[in-house]
Amino acid sequence: MYKVSEKPLISKDEIENRLESLGSEINASGEYDIVLGVLTGAFIFVADIVRRQVGNPRVAFVKASSYGNSTQSSKQVVFQGLDNLQFEGMRVLIVDDILDTGRTLSKLSEELLKRGAEDVKICVLLDKPSRREAAIEADFFGFSIENSFVVGYGLDYAEKYRALDGIFTLEAKT
Repeated sequence: MYKVSEKPLISKDEIENRLESLGSEINASGEYDIVLGVLTGAFIFVADIVRRQVGNPRVAFVKASSYGNSTQSSKQVVFQGLDNLQFEGMRVLIVDDILDTGRTLSKLSEELLKRGAEDVKICVLLDKPSRREAAIEADFFGFSIENSFVVGYGLDYAEKYRALDGIFTLEAKT
């Protein structure tokens, strides 16, 4: 079994402060036609990013899963929700909670380009470079973290802990 750390790895205030500068970085790169959020972990982050966007991007969501009820990736990424979306000639900003192994975002980026997207950029709240297996980097990221399993601000473990207002580590109970 697991428990949530007593102190946040990243506090609510740190997230709020970084959102302001991250929004400015994204806006400096131009306007996006579509902000594509990756469910379910990024739903809070997507809302906060979209509120800081210039222009009037369309907001859509795709469900991507590779963890299930485990702290380890199954290495098989499954997408739901792309079939009814048009990407031809669009500038797309993918917004996800975490860039870990990179398999999910690499496969999603490739799929959007195959579907005719003009440009695909990636924004993640958390970057975990020590776990990278795919050759991909985020264009925009909130925080770089070490290899630990984290929850809060939309991120979960077995569908729990999403509502925490900061980012916390999940630790084994002793």
